[in-house]
Amino acid sequence: MRRFLSRRSTGRRSEDAHMSEKTPAWQPQGGASAFMPPGRIAPQVFNRRGQLVVHEDGPEDDDNSTAALVAPSAPPPPPNLKVKRVDYFYSSWSKAWKYRNTSSKVKADVLQTIGNGDTNGVDPWQTYCFVVVRKLPQPVDGEQGEPTFQVVVKSPYLLIALKDVIQKVQGISWTAEPLELDPYLLLAFLPQFDRYIEDLRAKRDLTTEESHVIQSVTVLVDYLRKDYSATLSKVANLTAHGEITFDTLFAVFVPRTTVITECPITGEPRAFQLVSATKIQTLSGGVYDLICESIDAVDETDPSGSMGAYGAGTFNPAQAVYAPSPYMPPPPPLPGAMDAGIKQASGKTYGRVQSRMFLAHFKGTVKINSLDVYPIDYHTNAGQLEMSLVARGKKWVSLRGVHHMQYAGQATFTIAAVGGCKRSINYNSRVMIDRGSFRRLNPNYEMPVVKSDMPSFYPSGPDQYGNYPPSPPPVPYNPNSAVPTFQARSRLPRQSAELTEDELMLTSPIIYGFSLSDKTWLEFNIELVQPITWNVEAFGNLVLPEEHKVLMQTLVEAHDSETGFDDFIEGKGHGLVINLFGPPGVGKTLSAEATSEHVKRPLYVVGGGDLGTSASDLDAALNRVFDIATSWKAIVLIDEADVFLEQRSLHDMERNAMVAVFLRHVEYYRGILFLTTNRVQAFDEAFLSRIHVALHFHELTQDARRQVWTAFLKKVGVEASVFGPHLIEKLAEREVNGRQIKNAVRTASSLAMSRGVPLSYKHLADTMDAMQEFTAEFAAIGRK
Repeated sequence: MRRFLSRRSTGRRSEDAHMSEKTPAWQPQGGASAFMPPGRIAPQVFNRRGQLVVHEDGPEDDDNSTAALVAPSAPPPPPNLKVKRVDYFYSSWSKAWKYRNTSSKVKADVLQTIGNGDTNGVDPWQTYCFVVVRKLPQPVDGEQGEPTFQVVVKSPYLLIALKDVIQKVQGISWTAEPLELDPYLLLAFLPQFDRYIEDLRAKRDLTTEESHVIQSVTVLVDYLRKDYSATLSKVANLTAHGEITFDTLFAVFVPRTTVITECPITGEPRAFQLVSATKIQTLSGGVYDLICESIDAVDETDPSGSMGAYGAGTFNPAQAVYAPSPYMPPPPPLPGAMDAGIKQASGKTYGRVQSRMFLAHFKGTVKINSLDVYPIDYHTNAGQLEMSLVARGKKWVSLRGVHHMQYAGQATFTIAAVGGCKRSINYNSRVMIDRGSFRRLNPNYEMPVVKSDMPSFYPSGPDQYGNYPPSPPPVPYNPNSAVPTFQARSRLPRQSAELTEDELMLTSPIIYGFSLSDKTWLEFNIELVQPITWNVEAFGNLVLPEEHKVLMQTLVEAHDSETGFDDFIEGKGHGLVINLFGPPGVGKTLSAEATSEHVKRPLYVVGGGDLGTSASDLDAALNRVFDIATSWKAIVLIDEADVFLEQRSLHDMERNAMVAVFLRHVEYYRGILFLTTNRVQAFDEAFLSRIHVALHFHELTQDARRQVWTAFLKKVGVEASVFGPHLIEKLAEREVNGRQIKNAVRTASSLAMSRGVPLSYKHLADTMDAMQEFTAEFAAIGRK
């Protein structure tokens, strides 16, 4: 197991390259040093090569102006290597917070606020590398609370190293004055400071400025090792055995570390990049507030304007009914205050989404990999897990856009009517993966969103000095909430060929789509999404006249060729409407299904009951169905469409309106539409001219029934030769339709399986006898 002082804490890649060339922190803005109080003359300023930087006067308000640089050979000023220690305490005598030297017993010898200077405008601590401030809480009922410590950075050389090593951490602005840092954050980056010093010392041509940086960082490292030697020893011993305590979690939760947790939707492992870790004191002992980032897709349009996810906009956390998870709600985002890189890979755009997790207090020592969220380095098989996450990320990228796939397993959806609670159901069906349509047709469904728009008044990235804008403050800890929620982050797009492996690891295990069998929008587990195995025999098994099969196949294939023929009115006449009419059970629905299998296109089946019972419901339903079917290039099958095609009358105005709505949608639909009907003689005349082809399906002949029996017996693994021609012919003599044959074979097969014997003719005959007996009784009742 890795030891703390040698463990890598910034993820799998060296993304925190220390030696990047940056403008020095003490370079003045508009001629004034960031470390000089107002009204004083700034000292000479040097760049990192030891060259004097001189700014010529220019327009104060011109953001686009640049200063001319002159570089004489004057050396940079020497570093301040002294450390000062002070107490920040509440004086009951003067009723104010004051400072005093930590090693002195004199009351309040310094009265000014850090960095603001005294009455003469002089910062008394500007000659120090940094100041260690011990804050003594105000006594309550005569009891003094536990002191806290802050490191106030004063040296510009130390500031350079801090920006290079720590980089961007939520809650820290490198332009802040005073710049106050938590010592435990510095301890977390101690291994990186050691490597930073080693890398600088390994350089052949070390500049004077870099030598001053090394000296300043060494002072900081010596302070940390001396004052926190017991803590460092404890951390090293614990992490060497893969263990940790709550008080030493700062050592493993280092910003930019890749952490792993379990996705509450799919149960799959999910990786995040840690942005910040803050310990919040509570009555129960404390909680760690973890701000993390992941990679998600950018929505080009966001009709809802929602910034949350997984029901965060409408969900009451106190009503959570499922098991707690480390995920928690994010803070309310400030407009434009979040920033993250957005990538465009192969014409698709990605960005970072921020999430929030809370790790509750625990007692004693625990294994690091037993925590709800922990660094991936401490996983028992970290290398294999990283490889699987990268492979899943590549699959996630490949499924961007619209894809027709097969899914078998649990899928999840949110029920807004019950407070945004999620429900999971097992599905086994063809699905359409389409995040864009999901978002567009479900505008109130909360999901992770990365927006590409960015208010211009707020800076989106580091300024010319490498300083990042401050992040918004965290929200108060809510112990009642256990909802996985996400928060949008955005920044102007950056161009790249593809996502890196580190970024692929951070992609979501969830994709959004539509179940074609259940007509439901769902969140799918990406691991369970598989390519479709097409039934290439379905079309060949159709018991139809050959000319009918060729006609359907040709029309559907030709519709994709875009012949350019159009109506005199633009937008009309682009569709293909095929009416399949005839008695029940003769293969109308099967013909549409087999045609979609043959041309390998989605089939969107809609029943008459799915379209509503009023004109307004029908209009909305057809709008929705035809909209997504067109975008998916799906074949639409409206089964039992007679009610929408019947002749209009003078008395039933509602049904007349429904027929008119149906006529209009069929006229302007641009895709392929199959209609199955039983009573063609009741059609409204207006439909006759809107149907391109009408195929009449007759009652099955004995020869056709023989083919259907043979085909369905083969589906259950029984060849017709097992029964012999004589028995097959006896079955074909029974006057039943194709659906009854399918039901009989399925029932007889289940009966034989339950008895543990092979399927025989007797099983089929008994089933058919019972079925025909019921049919005869039903017919007799109808004649009474």
